[in-house]
Amino acid sequence: MPLDLRRYVPSDAEALTELLHRSYAGLAERGLNFTAATQDVELTRWRAAAGPTFVLADGGAPVGTLTLSLPPARYLQGLTPEAAAPGRGWLNQMAVDPAHRGRGLARRLRDAALAHAAAHGVTAIGIDTAEPAGDLLDLYRRWGFTERDVIRWPDKTYDSVVLVREVAAG
Repeated sequence: MPLDLRRYVPSDAEALTELLHRSYAGLAERGLNFTAATQDVELTRWRAAAGPTFVLADGGAPVGTLTLSLPPARYLQGLTPEAAAPGRGWLNQMAVDPAHRGRGLARRLRDAALAHAAAHGVTAIGIDTAEPAGDLLDLYRRWGFTERDVIRWPDKTYDSVVLVREVAAG
């Protein structure tokens, strides 16, 4: 059965929170205290409201998610000028259930976010991730993102690498 790609609805919050916890558990085990590894349902709701949130569902159950913040959060804009650049969007809380990895689901979510961004005048997309998460950095580089900055989020155990890629006009 093909997975359904749809937009987030508020009733998804609890299932998305559980998905985020499963998806980020391996990073947490490596000592990387990503917010998504432990956030509560209210924070999931708040983060999902930052822009369009895409959900991949298998029989109604979320197995992947990605939020496109338009514009990037003000706090992030204060950490890096990359987030404050005109026409910038930001990818947040991307997650694919570990049982569904290796099937191109993250790429499908990315493509949905890029298409939405292009259709809404966004000229470039940013993303940040933990510097020690080399697997994620490699993935983002393969997707055409280039490193632009290094930041430190409050209360994190790691520096984050800021990466940016251009968005083709819609």
